[in-house]
Amino acid sequence: MDNLPTDLPALVALVRQRPEILGQLFQTRPDLALQVTHSLSNAGPRFDTGGGAIVEKSVETHGGHFIGRDFVQVVIRSLPKGDDTEDAQNNVALYLAALVSDLAGLKLGEISGARDKTRQTPLQLADIYVPLDTTTRVKTETPDKPKLNALASDDRSVSALEALARHRTLTLLGKPGSGKSTFGAHVLLALAQTWQDHADQLQTLGADWTHGPLLPIRVALRRFAEQLPPGDAPVQAGDLWNFIGADLMVGSYGLSDDAVRHLRAVASRHGALFLLDGLDECGNPVRRARVQAAVNALMRSAGPRCRFLLTARPYAWLTGADPDEGVYELADLRREQIETFIRGWYAALVRHQWLPQGEAERLVEDLLRARQRADLRPLAANPLLLTLMATLHTNRGGRLPDDRADLYNESVDLLLLRWNQHIGADRALLDEMGLRHLKLSDVRETLEALAFQIHEENTGQAGTADIGEDRLIRELRPLLDDSRDKAAIVVDYIEKRAGLLIGQGPRADRHGERQFSFPHRTFQEFMAACHLAASDSFPVECTRLACADADHWKVVLPLAARVAKAERGASAADELIGSCDVDEFTSANHPPQTRNWRCALLAGLQLQEIGVNALRKSARTERILQRVIGWLVAAMAAHHHPDSAGLVAKELVRAGDTLSFLGDPRFDSDRFHLPRGGDLGFALLPGRDDLRFARYPVTVAQFRAFVKDSGFEPGDPDCLRDPDHRPVRYVNHAEALAYCKWLTGTGCLPDGWRADLPDEYEWEQASRGGAPDKWDYWWQGAADPERANYDATGIDDTSVVGCFAANGYGLFDMLGNVWEWTLTPGEFEHEKKKYETRVVRGGSWINSAVNLRCASRGRYPPDARGYLLGFRVVLRCSLV
Repeated sequence: MDNLPTDLPALVALVRQRPEILGQLFQTRPDLALQVTHSLSNAGPRFDTGGGAIVEKSVETHGGHFIGRDFVQVVIRSLPKGDDTEDAQNNVALYLAALVSDLAGLKLGEISGARDKTRQTPLQLADIYVPLDTTTRVKTETPDKPKLNALASDDRSVSALEALARHRTLTLLGKPGSGKSTFGAHVLLALAQTWQDHADQLQTLGADWTHGPLLPIRVALRRFAEQLPPGDAPVQAGDLWNFIGADLMVGSYGLSDDAVRHLRAVASRHGALFLLDGLDECGNPVRRARVQAAVNALMRSAGPRCRFLLTARPYAWLTGADPDEGVYELADLRREQIETFIRGWYAALVRHQWLPQGEAERLVEDLLRARQRADLRPLAANPLLLTLMATLHTNRGGRLPDDRADLYNESVDLLLLRWNQHIGADRALLDEMGLRHLKLSDVRETLEALAFQIHEENTGQAGTADIGEDRLIRELRPLLDDSRDKAAIVVDYIEKRAGLLIGQGPRADRHGERQFSFPHRTFQEFMAACHLAASDSFPVECTRLACADADHWKVVLPLAARVAKAERGASAADELIGSCDVDEFTSANHPPQTRNWRCALLAGLQLQEIGVNALRKSARTERILQRVIGWLVAAMAAHHHPDSAGLVAKELVRAGDTLSFLGDPRFDSDRFHLPRGGDLGFALLPGRDDLRFARYPVTVAQFRAFVKDSGFEPGDPDCLRDPDHRPVRYVNHAEALAYCKWLTGTGCLPDGWRADLPDEYEWEQASRGGAPDKWDYWWQGAADPERANYDATGIDDTSVVGCFAANGYGLFDMLGNVWEWTLTPGEFEHEKKKYETRVVRGGSWINSAVNLRCASRGRYPPDARGYLLGFRVVLRCSLV
């Protein structure tokens, strides 16, 4: 492709002789390819394909004209009467070719992992697109399947496609990176390809789409707003149409006046879907209102078959989501959607020859495991950040960094590069500045200091903090020869390109000043951590911040410890606990107060971030590790006395996970992770010499020991993916019994005792812990979110066993956390059919206080498994 003619007529002549060149141009120079296509479509004789063309593989022309690598310009047979001339057909086909070229490919220049760069082809939107859901939920209609209990919700999310099909005008709200524009591109691409005689593409819009192949038209509202004249003069639909026409006559489309006229006629008579993208990017509220008025006028004046998709960030739509008015908000990605994306990503890299098949399969499994990490879950739920993760994973040859600090560090560098890339007519940021001494690392250090400042200024506030335009310019000017103009250029780059900062639009309560923020709170916190770690008084600063508001700094301080490396990071953790054991602290001072326990928790989080292996390389840091573990164990014990000045439930759950990571001394790894002590964690029930109850539900580590020792293959691998000392779940009734049989045969149990599940009567008696039957819970009074993990506790997940106080028999987590299988059978009758079930007891983290009661019972089919279901073991003695 390097020896092609530089002047257009010569290139057109060459393409007539060698049509395959145009296919290559569409991959490498789509703008040039479209100019050639335009010349071929509107002047001179067209080349003869002979009924087909060979471009990497055979394609049929369906009697049309070849214009791309795997695309045939077809005669548009669905044009309305009066628009079916050959010129109209050619103009619409030309427009669609340009639109498909613009929408189909992914601009992923950040990927550098291709093994053979001479053979790779660009990824396509269709390769990795995942259908998106909205936050609106409706009841699931399953009349053929009986509902056995009320343990789980039976509603579902309304998909974005379903909402689009339902409303003539859909307003789609979404956070930065949530996929608003990508969803719009997916819909327009399907419609454009349908017009190109790929009728099957219409099916990708879902069964609810009954509006046919509307003509796709995309409008970048930001560009429309930029060309509006100053002032507040009304804007009409004609102004918007004029902009659309002008936009199609420049850039990569290059359409003629006649082509634009034909498109408008087709849209009016045949129907069109307008993607009106980015209302939030239109400037201050006054300008945004003018754009909105033009959009509303277009909606009124367009033909009755026209439909509209308007996108905006939530701040630009003050009334929020309202499905009755056609306003929806995009939801975060669910676990299944994340998995679909990951598998699609690597399958596409294989198809496009970025990676060999075997390597891609390995990388898929690695990334699927990595997305389970607690630090990655909030990132993976955002489509933009998930794509960023996948890009990093590919570039690193298969593994994300083992800790999130390295992940964020590489992500920050990648996001910075977005500002320093040539995109279209825009030069790279550093080239635009023309300052030889300026480096991206200088910009990064400035943003790190700014992140720390705004994080401290916004203590107690959730989400990302806004950074005003004036403040951002002030911070950048010292890097740019103190030039406000150059700083303003940097700010414009930031607003136009999704990078390390994202424009949030003007704020009325900030005098209309443009605001910016990091794309996710975790990036703000990581950048603040980098600044903190560089402080000469790092340990003292950590203690100051922790005492001021431990919860606000619970992410920054651990990340800072990791950035500071093991010795300095461990010193900061030691400073938080007063550089002494918890017993030494108590005897020298007084029993620790809530502030001390919170500092200990932060110390544990810092050591977790550094990593156990790094801490064990030095005797000093190993001692600090053991001191902090002692504090965490004592913190959990303190919480078991509700009147003590301990941590609240959410903090205890975090401490439990941290203790599990650092090494929980309550469990013995040499004995299948059973509890330490001669009783193996089993308690005799009063009046029952033949029955012992496990103090805890069976944990993930214990079930993993069973799988590893016996070779048992669980039905759902998710059962082993939670932290080690949380209760195992995703196991059915038979698998719970299989664990009991294995445990009996390990030789760990006392002679004459065997492991089993309890029946529901045994379970209820144990759950009360000696409390009267008239009590709802093992404690007197109402449900208490500080005594059990259920919906009101607000944890929204399982918790490490033993975080909450034990009942009167010394049994933990009998209420809440997970439902527990019992031996008791049951039946459920629905429409004269009977279904076998097993009784479950105890309620779960997602259920209300009603299900938490000792007397509450549920039923599941014995083959059921899920995120609510676990089990507990009892020991039965045959010698009594």
